[in-house]
Order: sequence, then C-alpha cells, then structure tokens
Amino acid sequence: MILVTGASGFVGSHVVRLLVRRGDRVRCFVQKGAGLDNLQGDEFKGKLEFAYGDLRDYDSVKRAVKEAEIVYHLGAYVHLWYPRPRSVYDINWEGSKNLFQACLDEGVKKVVYTSTAAVLKGGTKEKPSDESAILPLNKMPGHYARSKLLAYEEAVRYVKEGLPIVIMSLTTPVGEGDCNLTPPGKMIVDYLNGRLPGYIDTVINYIDVEDAAAGHLLAQEKAKIGERYILGAHNLTLEEVFAILSKISGKGIPRIKLPAAPLLPLGFISEKICEWITHKEPLIPWEGLRLGRKPFAFDSSKAVRELGLPQSGIETALRKAVDWFYSKGYVKSGADK
Repeated sequence: MILVTGASGFVGSHVVRLLVRRGDRVRCFVQKGAGLDNLQGDEFKGKLEFAYGDLRDYDSVKRAVKEAEIVYHLGAYVHLWYPRPRSVYDINWEGSKNLFQACLDEGVKKVVYTSTAAVLKGGTKEKPSDESAILPLNKMPGHYARSKLLAYEEAVRYVKEGLPIVIMSLTTPVGEGDCNLTPPGKMIVDYLNGRLPGYIDTVINYIDVEDAAAGHLLAQEKAKIGERYILGAHNLTLEEVFAILSKISGKGIPRIKLPAAPLLPLGFISEKICEWITHKEPLIPWEGLRLGRKPFAFDSSKAVRELGLPQSGIETALRKAVDWFYSKGYVKSGADK
C-alpha cells in the first residue's frame, strides 16, 4: 500500500497517476469536501482508496498511514498569501510532524517528503545554487518559506530517529492540473486574463509538473535516506517566460519590468489591505516580492545524475498549462487565445 498526502493537488495528482499506471495500490489522503477533479477519469476508476482527514489531526493521519509501506508527503499549504498565518505553520510544520511521527510509529519503509526550493538561497543563471544552500530561519522571506524550513528540520530530525525519509526540494512546477492555482499557475492565468501590466526582473527555476512527479517515484526507488534533491530544470527570467507565453497565446508581453525591491513597501500595504479589508489575494503577494528580490536559479544535476530526473522542454509544459486553463474556464470570456 502506498499513501499519498495532498493527493488531489497539482503535483500530488500527477504522482497518483504515475503510481496507478505502475500498478500500485494507492491510498489518497484528502480533506472532507476537497475537490477531486484531478482524480477523476477512467484511469482512476476502482483503483484508488480514500482516507479522509487533516494533517493537523494526528488520529486521522495515523489511520491513513496504517498498513502503508511507502508514503509520499505532498500535502501542504502552498500559496504565498495567507489570511491566517498561523494556519500555514499548523499545516506545513505541525502537520508534517504528525505525518512523520505516524510513519515512525507504523514502521513505514520509506517517506518521500516534498519540501521546496524556497528554503534555499537562489543563485544566478551563471552560478546556480545546489542542495547545500540552506538558509537560516531568520533569512526566510515569509511564513510559507519559514513553515517549510521548520518542516524540513523536522524531517532531518526524524531521519536521525530512524525514519527513512528522502527530501525533494521542488522548484516551480508548471503544466496541466493546477486547479487551486499555485503561484506560477496564478501568474499564467493573470497574464492570460490581461491582469499583469508588468513583471519583476528576476530569474526562476521551472520544471514540467510531470517530470516533477516522475522525480518522486524515482526518489522512492533510488534516493539515499536523509539526502535532499532539487527537482528543477530550467532557469529562466520572467521576460523569457512571458516571451514563451506570448508565442503560445498570441498575447503581448507585459510592458513594464521592475526590480522587486522598490515594490516591497507597496506590496506590504496591498497585502494588509487584502488581509484586513478585501479578504482577497493581492495581485502579487508580499512574500512573492520578497522571494523575487534575488535570482532563484538552481542546479538540479544531482537529481538528474543520481535519480534520472527528466528534463523536458519548458515550452511544452507551459503550452499544456495554457491549454488546460482555457479548457477549464480559468480565462475569462473574451480573452481569446
């Protein structure tokens, strides 16, 4: 039995799909009432078991882990804006502790834990960073990154206690199935809807979400216990990304390019207005601006070398994302492709 937390999410659903194709018995840990659109279709019929619960509830986590030999822990709060910051820690940090403890209690043979490259110091295109570039807690740009670093430290601690964990430092996945709009998905949708007048002058590492999912299965088979691997592929400026999106969609590239630092005060004020008054996500979250202050380029050669991580072309992944957003109605009427 294989358990996948966050099974209905963007990357999690792609992991589930690959496990089903491999012929594994899969249990999906999801919240009651969660949207399961990504787990519909003939390929999933009769092949999935569901365990309903919440990472913050240890008893439901323990029930889900029971009899599982392998656990993929992808469940997390992944957005960069949070009306209640405490919940980010409760899910990402305390929830991960619950999961790790349950796995230790139940004797799970291997845990593939999805961390984030946001806890690493990004590099430049010329000199990308690798797995050794962990930043201290006081250098984290916001609650999301801080909560994920605390969870990463828990993973390291549980390895020392005997739990066989491998750590995936995921960069920026793109592709189809981003139903809850992760930050890169929201950026693409905002662009397609004409809501982005400009963009930040920065570099970000991207990976096809299908390659990211494949990297998780390869990690189960090949990764060394206690090791961390960057799951990434292409280091691109946002100008390069929008040039590809423009080629795909026929829309123009946003006209304004600005460094992130001067926008930080405006971003902070905007976020507080959204937090206190509108209760809607700002166009560019403050944590996103803080992440964008410095280049976010990474070297994924360790994962390619040791795991065989695929490195598919990013234009194909962006095209899949654009086609999927149009097909699912994320782009407003009149915003022609």
